[in-house]
Amino acid sequence: MKWSEIKGEVEELCDGRSLPATRQVKWANRVRTDVAMDFMISGFRGLYFLYKEVTVEGGSIKDQPRYAIPNDFIDDLELFYDKALLSKSPPGTLSITQDIEATGTPEWWRMMGLEFDLRPIPNKAGKEILIFYNGLPDAITDSDELEDYFMKYFPDLHIFGMAEKAASFLNPSGKEALKYETRFGREKVKLAIHNRRHYFKYTRMRFQNWSEYQEMKRHVFPQFISD
Repeated sequence: MKWSEIKGEVEELCDGRSLPATRQVKWANRVRTDVAMDFMISGFRGLYFLYKEVTVEGGSIKDQPRYAIPNDFIDDLELFYDKALLSKSPPGTLSITQDIEATGTPEWWRMMGLEFDLRPIPNKAGKEILIFYNGLPDAITDSDELEDYFMKYFPDLHIFGMAEKAASFLNPSGKEALKYETRFGREKVKLAIHNRRHYFKYTRMRFQNWSEYQEMKRHVFPQFISD
């Protein structure tokens, strides 16, 4: 459903009243962000359609271990350095004598606040660092033709979530918002079930025979495979 249609349905629920476009955009973006961040809806891995790929501009910097994570990051980050998948923890047990400040080709990484830390520290500049992660939905702008996956397949979640906020805006002391809050809650449950079903169906290993299993050494969600 396009943005103009969603706005129209929200206004219909509010007795046909015209609502400020800037407020509708604000309400929609709050609804989308709150839902994406809600663990009870998104689960451990987040909403499956909110995964993104970005690369670090300019690639690696020689002797620099830390790089910023995307500012729309939610969870479940995977890193590829020069096309190779990195481990999320040290390979094996670190020796007490092992030099953690060593330079070389990175093999693993760790999260350090709002940055990730590569080890060994890169010894070359310009190597591609690809980040695959679950992130926040793109912000809605007031463009009537706008439509993304979230809006197209879950329009009622937007409509009732926005209607709840609109009803509170139009009549702060009324009970109308409670009605839309209930409908919004039902839509959140639908999305949660849909998201869990997707992971159940598409992230399990399915093989026809043992030889196929032996060929697949390691599976990394959702489409990357590393030997």
